[in-house]
Amino acid sequence: MHPVVHHPVLTKLSDLFDNTYFASQLASILASFSPHDGVCLRIDAVVCASDRPESNISKVATSNDKSLPLGWLSVENNQNLTTTPSQVTSLTSLKSPASSKFDLQSIQGYPANSQSASKDGCDNVRHKTVSGLRPSKSSAIAVETEESDSDPDTGSRLRPSNVRIEPSVRQFHSDTRFPQRKRPRKDAATPALQPSSVDKFIAGIWRQVHSPVTLSVSFPDRRPEFNLGTGVSETVFRAVNGLCKKYCDQSRSSRALEIIVQAYWVECYEARIASIRLECPHYTNAEARMAALKEACSTLTWHEKELRNRMAVWRGYKEIKDSGGWASLIFAGSGVYRICKYRIGFDNGLMPRLRHIASSLEVAADTLHPGWRDLLRVVSQNGPCRYSGHPHEWVTVDTGPALPLGTTYSHLVLPNGFNYQFVDDCVIDQNVFGGNDPRRELGIDPNICQLCKEKQTDDVVSNQCSCFPALFGGVRYPPPVQLYNTTNGKNNGVIARCEFDRGTAIAEFVGLVTRGIDGVDVMMGGTPERPYQVFQGQMGNFTRFINHSCRPNTQFQKFYWRGIERILVVSRGVAAGSEITVDYSDSYWRKLRKNCLCGETGCRFANQLETYPAT
Repeated sequence: MHPVVHHPVLTKLSDLFDNTYFASQLASILASFSPHDGVCLRIDAVVCASDRPESNISKVATSNDKSLPLGWLSVENNQNLTTTPSQVTSLTSLKSPASSKFDLQSIQGYPANSQSASKDGCDNVRHKTVSGLRPSKSSAIAVETEESDSDPDTGSRLRPSNVRIEPSVRQFHSDTRFPQRKRPRKDAATPALQPSSVDKFIAGIWRQVHSPVTLSVSFPDRRPEFNLGTGVSETVFRAVNGLCKKYCDQSRSSRALEIIVQAYWVECYEARIASIRLECPHYTNAEARMAALKEACSTLTWHEKELRNRMAVWRGYKEIKDSGGWASLIFAGSGVYRICKYRIGFDNGLMPRLRHIASSLEVAADTLHPGWRDLLRVVSQNGPCRYSGHPHEWVTVDTGPALPLGTTYSHLVLPNGFNYQFVDDCVIDQNVFGGNDPRRELGIDPNICQLCKEKQTDDVVSNQCSCFPALFGGVRYPPPVQLYNTTNGKNNGVIARCEFDRGTAIAEFVGLVTRGIDGVDVMMGGTPERPYQVFQGQMGNFTRFINHSCRPNTQFQKFYWRGIERILVVSRGVAAGSEITVDYSDSYWRKLRKNCLCGETGCRFANQLETYPAT
């Protein structure tokens, strides 16, 4: 299939109009041309006076139809060709007298010339693409950095100013278009693939690790201190909820202790067989096993068949522990029994996958549940935590234990080394804005959602807005993501440990809210009259390390919560185990002297360095 079929412009148009057959139809047409033909694909917008059937689209347009040429795609070079005014005139004369100086950049939401930009460097044209980053106009070429925006910004100071921001650096702009959830097609040719039992099992481990469950060895005796005879008030119901959570955690801890002992029993059973062979050299291996089995039956008061059936499941626990570590077994949840009883995936890739994520699981368990190793005291296998601090202060690697975040930037010469502070919310620069929050929109009701028009409040009970419950107005869990070291030259990236459905908010883009920064990457927000910048050079969250892709699986989305503008990373459909990426936009890349390393088919900037003259 010709690469132009996968061009980002055609892909976005196909998704916008939900036309899944356009790519195959275009490929069949291109196959009829000779490779030496200079074929171009012209994209037109036709304004029709009536709603005609699809079969008449190819016919000659009537006098009432107005054709607006948008641009060209070079089939031979898979590049955008900007339409010149002379080309526009010749094109419009074929079908109608209407004329327009649109080019391909117009449908992407970028101005055709510098006069369309505002004085503050913000585009007046509404952004129409799904990608979330748009740099303001700049005549300066940015210095060469790492592939991801995760590289620390060096050699620059914050220069707060009360004057308007001059467009002298590349700056991010968030998109305002919400990623619509795909509607299932009734006539879909191929059914959607469902995750396997192994995929569900591993995803369940990650969900348990990132859940607020409390694992403890001590079980205090807590009895109800209320009487239901007079009714259930809010206070009584809250106490019952606390009691329920307490014993749910206790049950979860008891179950974890049970499988720990059972997995350890298998090790002891194998060791006892070896001891019997030494004590009785004339015993065969089968006789030694039978002797150890009878010793266990006499103590457990179980029949031999019952013990054999249980031991088959327990042996599966041990194999999981040996491959993925104790953390993979403790946080496996109730599904581990079924996996081990029927040995689902044991001969089909489960163990290699557990070995691959063993170190990553240990990082998440140590940083999110520091006391989980206390459960291992029951079999004298406990020890100190290997990882401490924030979960994203560690970078997972495929070849060994996780590395501290700072060591992954040792190749950069920094005056004070790499220092990055993880924060949950944006920090306002008091030297620039004082006690005011520039993100607050004064013209809207802070208690009403601008999307669903429902009540917004931080109280989970009273809140009625459910636009992004994972971040606002609901119970918040740690996002199931980790930093990992890429293998294609992009240094660090962000990997999703669980699936994020389309339209789900993954995290908020947080950092230092300031103004007047030049020479570094920032997220632009606000309005041309009241702009601000979100700078992640010294503080922020894991969104600082999200890499670029020409076919991203997330986008930046503006959202107002309690009257304050927030910039969210919203999923476009992120699969478990895949890297989280976002589109940095065309204008951002045009100011970089480096090639894109996303590796996607139809990458727009794979040969970016060739566009600059040799110096």
